[in-house]
Amino acid sequence: MFQFEKIKLIIWDLDDTFWNGTISEGSVTIPEINRGLLGQLTDIGIVNSICSKNDYEPTMAYLETCGLADYFVFASINWNPKGQRVKQLIEDMQLRAENVLFLDDNPSNLAEVSHCCAKHRDIGFRE
Repeated sequence: MFQFEKIKLIIWDLDDTFWNGTISEGSVTIPEINRGLLGQLTDIGIVNSICSKNDYEPTMAYLETCGLADYFVFASINWNPKGQRVKQLIEDMQLRAENVLFLDDNPSNLAEVSHCCAKHRDIGFRE
């Protein structure tokens, strides 16, 4: 059973998950609720990270202009498959999967991460 009170890390997909739209296809908008959520999560000690298929420089530049880049640690922004990147992020942060929540709108990304983190079967996934 997944227990939300154990969450120490949230790994966000960006396009159509953290923000509305796809940054490589034009402008995106960040819902105010997500902006506020980052601050609230940080205040209660939950760390935020990114695992997104995008180009690193323009993505981070946009987050900088929005004043949100500093909320994210160990940002993994590139075009490589997400499964291994999430697995490595969990290991790099020396966390247990039960303390991680991965948020992504794409079912194939969720399945890939689930497969790659098979030893972490209790990792939290949200569509």
